[in-house]
This record gives sequence, structure tokens and C-alpha cells, in this order.
Amino acid sequence: MTWIALGGLVVVAVASVVAFHPVMRAVGAEVTGAPTTVSPSLLLPPEVPVPTPTADGGPVGGAAVAAPGDVPARATVEARLKGLDTVALAAGAESLQLAYEVVDTETGDVVAASNPSALLIPASNTKLLSITAVMHAMDRQTRFPTRVLQPSAGTITLVGGGDPLLTTTPTGSYPHQSSLQELATLTAASLKESGQTSVALTFDASLFTDPGWNPTWPANYRDQVTQISALWVDEGRDPAGGRSRTPALSAATAFAAQLTALGITVAGAPTAAVGSGEELARVDSAPLHVLAEQMMLRSNNSFAEVLGFQLAAATGHPTTFAGSVAAIEEQLRGLGLWTEGAVLKDASGLSRSNLVSAAMLALAVGHAVDDPRLSVILEGLPVAGVTGTLASRFSDDISRAARGVAKAKTGTLTRVASLAGTTTTADGRSLAFAFLTNGSADGWAAKVWGDQAVGVVTACGC
Repeated sequence: MTWIALGGLVVVAVASVVAFHPVMRAVGAEVTGAPTTVSPSLLLPPEVPVPTPTADGGPVGGAAVAAPGDVPARATVEARLKGLDTVALAAGAESLQLAYEVVDTETGDVVAASNPSALLIPASNTKLLSITAVMHAMDRQTRFPTRVLQPSAGTITLVGGGDPLLTTTPTGSYPHQSSLQELATLTAASLKESGQTSVALTFDASLFTDPGWNPTWPANYRDQVTQISALWVDEGRDPAGGRSRTPALSAATAFAAQLTALGITVAGAPTAAVGSGEELARVDSAPLHVLAEQMMLRSNNSFAEVLGFQLAAATGHPTTFAGSVAAIEEQLRGLGLWTEGAVLKDASGLSRSNLVSAAMLALAVGHAVDDPRLSVILEGLPVAGVTGTLASRFSDDISRAARGVAKAKTGTLTRVASLAGTTTTADGRSLAFAFLTNGSADGWAAKVWGDQAVGVVTACGC
């Protein structure tokens, strides 16, 4: 009863308002809308002034860009570099050779140099030249496929496309690496769809025609680099340790096991063949610029050689070590980065037969600064005293100025040390540099000299 009474009161109240509404309007007492306490204009977005263009079309009023400092005085920088202590560096050395060049990246002016055209062993800094050539000649988005072809019913061929990051199983890490497991899953599905559950497996690594071992490498380098092949998984590393000398066969054997686990019977052992026929499945590598970045970050010898072979294939050279270094030289000559008499025998720098100049390395770094296509080279360089191969260096008073500022690629072999990269001076000037030593019996002293040289250049407000 209470709810019925309440409902009746509501009905009466509404009827009263409706009846009273014309009277309120007539006497001007009706208010249509609540009174406002703030100006409506305050709720509107602020007007953004449109800059008045200048005569050349640029806007007026933009933030001023700080001008770089003065180019360091060459005489001053060279005097300070010559003042570095080289006693430990020279101790026990039968023939010590030092060479360097420092270049202003904006003007190209030489800021400091000593024996810049001398041809010395660069060790791993060879990679700097190799990747400059690769990224200049090739599309940074290029991907390299690993495919499965079917030349005839009952036979399939695993075809390597030279993907250096191909793994046995997915890693889930950055960068994404294609895997044989993905390829096996796609292949098994395709075979089953066509009613095939038993096949013979062949493999094709003929994209690279070289046997895969550089004649200038000693045998004990097999723990540093894999037999180069257009088909491998996990960089040709054996699960039990070491590196496979038959990486293509190892990859095919792993692939056969994966197909078997997916319900496809693989008859017999995999054999080599040239792939042909319908494509059943494929997985593609990461883009070239990612492969290049990973090669530089890891200073990976095997990756460097694979990319050298890819450059040879892309530029019409034989896919051999000779074709690879010919393609690299061709690109460097075209860029004006070649010193006459220079010698390359590989793309990674493991060969002690490589001979390059400090000028070549410094100019290559400077070119990477200027050319956006080569940005991966700089992105892959360790930071002095902070990351990668430079994390534990640049710790003394002279070199410390470069900590967190300089970025450089290292190179180390017995009696060889090199350092090439970029830095910014105390005056805000961007410089490219290359410092090389050959012959020192004290490897640590050679590294310290290079670090201190970069520290001197970085600290220069001259």
C-alpha cells in the first residue's frame, strides 16, 4: 500500500508541472538551461599560432640548433697524441708499427694523422669495411629464404639461402630468427594435404660454391668460425660443443628428425642435390639491416663471411672467398675508401694476410655518419667503457674522457690491436677515428694506447 500511495504522489506532481509550464513561460519565469559559472570559451582547445613561413619556406620561431664547436687544431691534437707513453707498447717488440687518422665528420678535414696510408693488419676491423660495402650495395630490407622444394612425388629438397641466423627451434628472443621447426611444420602440413606421409630428403647448399674454409686461416681457428655454408642452423654449432665441418648435412639431419616427429617418414639419410620443383614451404631471414647489426654487435666472424658471400652473389661475383673480397673492394673503390696496395683475403678479419690503412677505416666511419643506409654500422658499435667489447676498457685518467661518449669497433689478433669509431670532442665536434698497432708484444698495452688516444681526442677543447 505504501508503494501505491507513493506512486500516486509522483503522478500528481508530474501533472502539476505540466499544467504549470505554460504559466511559467508566460510570465518569463522559465529558465531553459542551468546557469553557467565559467565562460564556455575556457572549454575550447587553445588556438595554436601558425608560424609565418620565411622566404625559403621554413617556419619562423623554431628552436635554434646549437652550432658545433670549432674543428680541433691539428698541430695541438697531434702533439698530445705523440706525448702518450709508448714504453710498454714497444717493450719486446721486434717491429712496432703505429698508424692513425682522425677526421672531422662534417668537413672531412684531417684533425690528426700518423702513417695514415701504412698498410697494417686490421684484425676484426675488417668487418667495418665489409659491412660498409654490403650495406652500400644491397637493399637493407633484403631477406634470405630457406625453402623446401619438391622435384618429384616422394622427394623433397631443403634449400639453403644463406640465412646466418637460422636456428633449429624458435628462440623467442630479439631479433626474430627463423627456425627449421617452423619450416618443418609448414612442410609436414603441405605434404599431408597432398596425401604424402613418406619422403626421401635431399639438401642443397649450392648458393655458395666455395668449400667454405679460407686457405689463410689456420686450423686452430675452427673454434672461432664455422665452415661457411648457405645452409646451417645455430651457426653450425654442434649441440655437444664445437662447430660442424658439414653444417649443411647437420641441418638436413635435424630437419629430417623434425619431420619424423610431425608424422612424416623420412626414408634413408639426407643426401646432397640441386633443388628444383614446386615450393612447398619457406621461412625468410630477418632483414639485411638486422643481420648486419647483429654481426657488428657480436663481432661474429661467421656472419661476416656469410654476408660477404651474399654481397658477391648480389653483385655478380663468384660466391667464394675470392669473389667476396673482390665485391668488397669494388664497392670500397666506388666510394673512394680504398688505399692502393690494400689486401683483403676475408670479410671477417681473421686472416693475417689482410692489409688496410688507418685512412680507409677512418673514412669508412665518416661515410657511415653521412649515409643513413649505413646507420646500422654505428648502431652496432660498442660504447667506450659501457657496452660489449669496450665495457671493461677506458678506465684510466687519460682515456676516461671518452667513457660513454666514444663508440668503436675493436680488432684483436696476436700482436695486432685496432680501434675505429666516432667520438665527440669537449667542444661538441663530431670526429671519426682509426688507431692501429702491429707488432707489440704486450696486447694489453696496445689496447690501452688506443683507448688513451681516443681519450685525448675526446677531451680536446682545442
